[in-house]
Amino acid sequence: MADPGRIPFKLDLTMCERTINAHINVPETSMRVTDLLPILHAFDEAVVGMAADKAQSDGQKISCRAGCGACCRQLAPVAESEAVYLADLVATMPPDRRQAVRERFCNAIAKIGEPLLERMRDTRALDTMEKRRQLGIEYFALGIPCPFLEDESCSIHQTRPMTCREYLVTSPPENCRTPGPETIRQVPVPIKLSQILYCFGDGKGNEATRWVPLILSLEWAESGRRREVDLQFPGPELFKNFASQIR
Repeated sequence: MADPGRIPFKLDLTMCERTINAHINVPETSMRVTDLLPILHAFDEAVVGMAADKAQSDGQKISCRAGCGACCRQLAPVAESEAVYLADLVATMPPDRRQAVRERFCNAIAKIGEPLLERMRDTRALDTMEKRRQLGIEYFALGIPCPFLEDESCSIHQTRPMTCREYLVTSPPENCRTPGPETIRQVPVPIKLSQILYCFGDGKGNEATRWVPLILSLEWAESGRRREVDLQFPGPELFKNFASQIR
């Protein structure tokens, strides 16, 4: 039964020899893509969970766990709507914690050389896999921890970006200190909702891939470039538009 003021959706998605039967209630009110993220996070968690279950049933062991934060030094791409979501999340933190997190963002950016920073701020120019891979290698070499990393664990685990949810490995944990095709075995996730989200800033899925390095998410959200991401749509229409992008 739907909650008052919400529209029910039923999704049946088959993958990894399993089927997700999702019942989702979406608010009838107007929403930004950013406001839809908690619903999409739960959906993504189910998709990734099925992929992880399949890997484990095939005899593989998931290496990722709290206290192993090597991957949290990679250049994590987030959709523009997620950049706004993270900025909103930081803004609602208690003052002392908010200040500490914002200082970590500032200190991290200060460690990046200006030439590399310029390339990170212009992700639309990264139009080939090789360019993105090279940028990721250069950034990882700096060893900069994610500003949300505390005691080698994610301090926003429940609200972390989709790309972080979708990154699971079965290779030895120590290999994550030197990630590469030869050292890392990622769990194959058949549908990466993060990839859809990168093209969904317009609420319709008609735009080209647009993303922001997580480390620059607060900077981007506080700039004047977020206007389109702040557009609102009726909640059911917005969710239907996103679901129609799932292939």
